[in-house]
Amino acid sequence: MKKILASLLVSSALLSGCANNTISSEKYSGFLHDYSILKKTPDDKDSLASVTPGVDWSKYHSVWIDEVQIITPNADAKTDGKLLLAIANKLQDLIKQEVGKEFSVVEQAGEGTVRVQAAITSVFTSYDDLKGYQYIPIAAAVTGAARASGAESKSVRVMAEGKLLDSVDGQLLAQVVDMKAGGKKQDENSAILLADVQPILEMWAARLADRLSGLRDKAKAKAL
Repeated sequence: MKKILASLLVSSALLSGCANNTISSEKYSGFLHDYSILKKTPDDKDSLASVTPGVDWSKYHSVWIDEVQIITPNADAKTDGKLLLAIANKLQDLIKQEVGKEFSVVEQAGEGTVRVQAAITSVFTSYDDLKGYQYIPIAAAVTGAARASGAESKSVRVMAEGKLLDSVDGQLLAQVVDMKAGGKKQDENSAILLADVQPILEMWAARLADRLSGLRDKAKAKAL
């Protein structure tokens, strides 16, 4: 009963927070430096991001990719340590693969090197017709518990947070929070599989490589 009450209180707080468009660390994992500066991205309604003004992106030619972290709330269901580790490892491998097409991938700090840090912060299932705030895992869990069971399928959802830093002085260059829907689960008891979220991981890695190269190329063109 205490757990249910706590969940309802958290859901209420999430609802009130979304009503005034406040972006605060309480809704997320605490992995990023400053959630208050995040803004909705114009080309992706599920993504929040910020890019530090005045960064000279033209000087970056290498990327140092940290091990992807796992920071998930207790509300996540039907996931286990092996699955989360597989997702984190796959995302790290994909980032190296995609970023390596445009940048040198290194394993230490250095001049002209961007440090990439990412974390998987949620993996859960939920219905597709929820409101935005209900996709935060704890709210999704409460909504799902109150909903009548039936044949309607749920989608697997994965949330990640990431930041780009200057590898030498640690300056925050950019940060992002994103959540995407993956495979469908018709059976309520079906376990989440890596295959359910791999297309999302591939998209994230390709997008990161594209954004990094785009910022660099734009800065170089501006300098000419």
